[in-house]
Amino acid sequence: MKVKVAVLQYDCPEGTKESTSRLDEMVGRAAKLGAKLVVAPETAVGEAIETKKTGVDYLPDLAAIARRHKVHLATSYYKKERSGFFEQGYVVGPDGKPVVDHRKIYLAKPEIENLGVQGGGQLKVGGSRLGKLGMLMCKDGFNRYSHFLYERFNELGVEIICVPSWFIGWKELDTHQYVKGLFTYGAFASRAYVLVSGSLNEFLNSFGRSLIISPVRGVLKEGSPNKEEILVEELDLDEVRQARRFDSWWQPKERVI
Repeated sequence: MKVKVAVLQYDCPEGTKESTSRLDEMVGRAAKLGAKLVVAPETAVGEAIETKKTGVDYLPDLAAIARRHKVHLATSYYKKERSGFFEQGYVVGPDGKPVVDHRKIYLAKPEIENLGVQGGGQLKVGGSRLGKLGMLMCKDGFNRYSHFLYERFNELGVEIICVPSWFIGWKELDTHQYVKGLFTYGAFASRAYVLVSGSLNEFLNSFGRSLIISPVRGVLKEGSPNKEEILVEELDLDEVRQARRFDSWWQPKERVI
């Protein structure tokens, strides 16, 4: 089965009205290019402090955008609940209903210290007419423990992993190749396509570099560091099945050391 996907790369405004309007515009452009699954940047709607004060939930906004453009839409936002304050991600189907939900597991230091965000602790896979979908958020996909998340996704049979991201960079160190390398490894380890969005919030030293990665051919598309872009690619899910058949006889049966 073949699936046309799009990864968005743009500067996400703060505030409910502005960010929702901008996301709607970008998803509409991707839908006109034929995309059936659209991955937007991390926290593409709303603003953390506002959300923490008001407790507003942006899921209805995401549902309305997905229904309007008849796409599966993946992104995240900060969400306040009785049990705590989280970064909540969803892949919402064209019927407006969540296919997958995910709470960011490995948080950035400012999220913990400045915002009081708490981490999640589960990986989920949702079935859809586009295949089995999973989700990570930004740092989830490029840290020393990411290997275990990708292996778990492989066990769960995921075919496409959506990764809304900011891609935080440091002036003292160009992290581009490091981050790309770990996401590429993730596609090979999970034997799934990995779709990584990148924001353009340059005032926080963020950079784009959105990615569409195959579990067989590696990086298929890569965004620029500083331009608004929509990366579009047709994915062949047969590559996932071929890769897993190969692993079934090639990989060693047990760990030695």
